[in-house]
Amino acid sequence: MVVRVAHPAPTKFKYITQTLAKINDEGDLIFSLDGLIAYLMSPDKTSLAVLRAPITAFDEYTVDEEVVLRVRTDELNKIVRRATRNDTLILEYEPGSDLLKVLLEDRKTGITRTFYLPAMVLEHREVKEPKMEGKARFTLIAEDFKNMIQDAKIVGDVLELRANEEEVRVIASGEEKEYEWIMRDGDPLLSLSVVEESTSTYTINSLQALTKPTGAAESVSVEFESNYPLKATFTFQNTEKLVIYVAPALG
Repeated sequence: MVVRVAHPAPTKFKYITQTLAKINDEGDLIFSLDGLIAYLMSPDKTSLAVLRAPITAFDEYTVDEEVVLRVRTDELNKIVRRATRNDTLILEYEPGSDLLKVLLEDRKTGITRTFYLPAMVLEHREVKEPKMEGKARFTLIAEDFKNMIQDAKIVGDVLELRANEEEVRVIASGEEKEYEWIMRDGDPLLSLSVVEESTSTYTINSLQALTKPTGAAESVSVEFESNYPLKATFTFQNTEKLVIYVAPALG
């Protein structure tokens, strides 16, 4: 059950840990033989995040048997945020321990800072994701996706998405305030596919976590349909993939 994994870009990885901490202050890290998986759901059950980081995302990945650890994602995030561009992030776990060892190792100076996080060992955890293929799908640059949510936040508490074959309308409203962004393929969407006109609303509060990974993600693929969960898939340079599901707003 020895675990030692080394991620080369913690200053990028911090955007992922920020997202996980935003959704829940604790979650499960699954060190599988194929890569690292993080799985956590928000306390109110409205959001689910699944990170998959394959072996190719790491400089070193030593796992001789699957290990599942429940850790404080908020504390892990605080540590990762201390990393510099020269650091390598190393996670280590030894059989029988109740601690996850987190190291920030400077590649230039060799100086290593070591932190220890409480970790609870769990039995095999089956990663269950909703089986959904939204009838409306679009892809856009990560920064545009962040702007979409942050713009709507200025106006109201709920964001509405309306999609047809030609466009996606983003709508928010508040007291004497309105916001609308019409997005089309190429302006600014990278792709658009709608097999059925769809309309659904999501609370800005539940979407806030989705702005965090945009600091490192290259693009975001969004799927939804009428009164159905939203699925946002973030892709990163280091081959990680982060999928977040958000339940529609009630009422």
